[in-house]
Amino acid sequence: MKILLCIISILFGLLSIIAALSQIKNTKRRLSPRLMILGGALLILAVLGMLLKLKADWIIAFAGNALICGAAIYNGLSNDNFHLQHHIIRIALSVLLVTGFIFL
Repeated sequence: MKILLCIISILFGLLSIIAALSQIKNTKRRLSPRLMILGGALLILAVLGMLLKLKADWIIAFAGNALICGAAIYNGLSNDNFHLQHHIIRIALSVLLVTGFIFL
């Protein structure tokens, strides 16, 4: 189960970084993509923390997911392109990932 959590977390972090890099190229807004990149990097760092058995891995995962979700919501609202279902799914996945970090 830990391996599955690590794989999904790394994929979510990498996909968030890729989406943010794509947005940096296509928009003048720089804050939300940079926050999303930081969040993706923190989520990947949390996986490393889990593998090294650090107690604070869930805090890093929480911070990374919060940055990813917050940046995505801010970006959607500021561009008048807010898709509620997309953000609900992203938040639900983030909650599941953080819960996994807490209990595994």
